[in-house]
Amino acid sequence: MTTKQKILTQAKQDGVQVTALREQVLDIILQQTGVIKAYNVLSQMQQQSDGAVAPPTAYRALDFWAEQGVLHKVAAVNGYVLCSHARHDCSACCSEHGEAAHQSAFILVCTECGAVDEQTLSREWSALRAGVAAGGFALKEEHVVLTGTCKKCQQTKPKYT
Repeated sequence: MTTKQKILTQAKQDGVQVTALREQVLDIILQQTGVIKAYNVLSQMQQQSDGAVAPPTAYRALDFWAEQGVLHKVAAVNGYVLCSHARHDCSACCSEHGEAAHQSAFILVCTECGAVDEQTLSREWSALRAGVAAGGFALKEEHVVLTGTCKKCQQTKPKYT
């Protein structure tokens, strides 16, 4: 089963309507890597359309996929990140972490090339949740974005001494 088929099957099981426009946006985001910017999605939608596509149309479709758990909306990078769980079969690797594996993540973004790596660290999230709850605070979003330089960019960057 392809990633797209898996996502569409899950949406159908959840009773969520996937319109042709939403499916078009899904196709676009599944072709991208790194941070997904709404204006890039809009540009591709306009290239594929006979008529004009308004910016809110792209944002609404992206927000829809974020609500379904396919994307993470990350204000820190002014874009979206494809959830790592969208591309694999969660039955084996995520069963030990339960539903929390799909709701919390450390998102690492390379400021050089835009690469994205999502880390689900259950023990660390449990400690974070406990500390936050002890302070009487309720989390709205459960992801932390950390920016830096990925291994590939570190290796290709010239070293000055």
